[in-house]
Amino acid sequence: MSESRHDPRPVGMSEIQVVVVAAERRNSPLVLVAVLGIVLVGVLWIAALGRVLSGESVVTGTALAVGETAEEYPRPGSVSLSDIAANPLLAPGAPLAAVDCALPELGTDPGELDAYYRIGIGCLDRAWEPVLTGAGLRFASPRLNIDDQPRAKCGFTPSEDEATAFYCDRDRTIYLPRGRLLRDAGEDSAYHLAVLAHEYGHHVQALSGILRASANREAGADENEFLELSRRAELQANCFAGLFFAAVGGQGGVDAGLAEESVRSFEDTSGADSHGTPANQARWARAGFDGNSTASCDTWSVPASEVG
Repeated sequence: MSESRHDPRPVGMSEIQVVVVAAERRNSPLVLVAVLGIVLVGVLWIAALGRVLSGESVVTGTALAVGETAEEYPRPGSVSLSDIAANPLLAPGAPLAAVDCALPELGTDPGELDAYYRIGIGCLDRAWEPVLTGAGLRFASPRLNIDDQPRAKCGFTPSEDEATAFYCDRDRTIYLPRGRLLRDAGEDSAYHLAVLAHEYGHHVQALSGILRASANREAGADENEFLELSRRAELQANCFAGLFFAAVGGQGGVDAGLAEESVRSFEDTSGADSHGTPANQARWARAGFDGNSTASCDTWSVPASEVG
């Protein structure tokens, strides 16, 4: 999401892309997390950065999914940025149809919060399924896990300091640990919805093959290129979230004000090296909200300055 209240950072790739950023509270009443999530997709090639960036621990080494070897995946670096931009989801692109989302009031009890997210996922499914299938891609709804101590199938589960929310492609699950989110987001429904839509954006990237392609591209990249690829992926997830807010704004339980507030949340961000400047965070969320087409979310063919 706009780094506004979120902020994941990738730490490696090959079939897995990891986005890890130290959680960071704001002094604002709206308290938005500095971690939007982690994207863990298959095999994780962690770049040999071996240092701490902006308070974030960066691990070195290679992590493989259970029972798999690196040889099973495409040759690192064999995918170009233009290859990713040519993904059928982005070219020629398609709009998300308006969705009547009967989202309830946000409740913080485990059952209430779980129901809120599941209804939100149902709305996201209805908005995204026609676009994905129309592009010839297979659709599947993501799983949801709000456990405080989740165990993902992507090699490891980040600590609260590393991530507030994350997505794992190996089990196609959006992880929104309840305690972490409530400590950072409180009862701010726009924030909760923005985190959910951003993480779902990573699910869309996984279904379309964008995550795997970007992971391939990231393998072997130097530090600067690695961070640029991270920003391209994260800013696209912001844009995909913006597309969704445009599709549901003014429909059912998501009024125009809630949709606009969710988009604006991307303006309040941190972690520019992995997610982009606050200006670019807001710009890409707004590009989706105003553009109404997946083609508006092509962060892969634009100049590096637009994802800085």
